[in-house]
Amino acid sequence: GGQFKREVTVDGQSHLLLIREEAGAPDAQVRGARGLGGHVGQSRALTPAPGPPQFASWADAVIFVFSLESESSFEEVTQLHALLSDLRGTSDLALALVGTQDKISSSSPRVVEDARARALCGDMRRCLYYETCATYGLNVDR
Repeated sequence: GGQFKREVTVDGQSHLLLIREEAGAPDAQVRGARGLGGHVGQSRALTPAPGPPQFASWADAVIFVFSLESESSFEEVTQLHALLSDLRGTSDLALALVGTQDKISSSSPRVVEDARARALCGDMRRCLYYETCATYGLNVDR
């Protein structure tokens, strides 16, 4: 993961975003489930790490990112949202769900349809949904 800063203006007011990029749940241990042959993308169980949920306690917003050609990444986002909800609740958080489509091709087709992603966003409540493509510049500035 990485840490980034970006200043944005919303409704004429300047805000400094402190962004922390995480691969997985920052306050969780990810335990691999036994899969057939140990293939990448096997299901994983997320459980809270010992101690206080530091990241979950200071976050004001969370952006969940998944790949539109990866069912496992979509399932992981669903698990991460459930974990965050258990750790601190999400009623006071700004949430966004972002589906990336940079690797979609004839050999790697889209597997997560728009309706499923929007349904998950609806389940998350108060959640914005975007599809992005850095290759073509789709929604990269939103």
